[in-house]
Amino acid sequence: MPSLTDVGTIFKTIREVDLTPIRDAAEYQTWVAIVGNETGGARDLATALYLAPRPLPIDDASNQMAGPILISPDKADLAERADLVVIVLESGNNANGALKNAFQKWMATGKKIIVIFDQAPSPNAILARQEWMGARVLEGQVVTREFLDKQFVPAVLTLLPEHKLSLARNFPLFRSPVAKDIINETSMANASYSFSTGLAEIVPVLNVPFNVADMVILTKAQAFMVYRLGLIFGLSTRWQDHLTAFGSTVGAGFLWRTIARQLVGLIPGFGILPKVAIAYAGTYAMGRGALQWYETGSDVSRADIEKFFREALERGKTLAATIADKAPRVQPPRFTRPRLSFRKKKTGALALPEPSTQE
Repeated sequence: MPSLTDVGTIFKTIREVDLTPIRDAAEYQTWVAIVGNETGGARDLATALYLAPRPLPIDDASNQMAGPILISPDKADLAERADLVVIVLESGNNANGALKNAFQKWMATGKKIIVIFDQAPSPNAILARQEWMGARVLEGQVVTREFLDKQFVPAVLTLLPEHKLSLARNFPLFRSPVAKDIINETSMANASYSFSTGLAEIVPVLNVPFNVADMVILTKAQAFMVYRLGLIFGLSTRWQDHLTAFGSTVGAGFLWRTIARQLVGLIPGFGILPKVAIAYAGTYAMGRGALQWYETGSDVSRADIEKFFREALERGKTLAATIADKAPRVQPPRFTRPRLSFRKKKTGALALPEPSTQE
């Protein structure tokens, strides 16, 4: 059981939580300029940015934030301040001089650009790509979900990784992919943290109650994850609203995770890899439960959480073994006792013993 000093340290960690940077990143207005035929593919792409698993509520954040800037090719200079420029070229329509000049200017300033050939894959498109060197060039029909999910969304997130919270909060099309990234990143981070403290637990010199500290750090990371998920799904920026909405999910996850860690702790010196697997699977299950609630609005039961946990446990075991293989081997400190040697003076008397560095 931790001492009062240890508990004080834990509460200090909790008080240091600052959600402001997360909130600010989500509320940042990411400007996306879509350049193309305003009655064709460009318009279709702008509409597709608001595709969502279910109808958006009136108070969804995307309804209050600015949408994409739709620009015709002859007015391409209007995209000067955009964080991302998406050029949509329809089949048989070549880019005019104004658009090509604007493209060269954007490339010179380092702007992030995606060029989409809005058509079925064609061998002729390979030659057309050459005049758009430096941009991310995609080929596919913007009205198909397969193209959006497999090509467009990954391309945008690769070009604007620092804007992923904002992109998802602004445009529902990005919400599920960004949510899965957040869940995976947090699960990996918690697993890595659990491994590092698990190593410390078997070093006798470090007299720190890591079991208790682990629970605080892991749970805090999960709370941050839940808050991020709520923000990208357009909910309130007040963290209390998120935790209250599915408190039963957090409670169920906390309960079985605590029991599992206690059971693992009953095996002295054998608990590191199981703890890593449980930290990963527990965090993943928590995130998937939250994601299900955000996407569908339906209740998340303890059975759902347990199902997500079982799905992730094998991956957690594999991850634990991988981390263990790559981690440096910890060698216990060696202590040697100096030997005493006696040397005889020329007079025949014995000198005082001197320590020897030889074993």
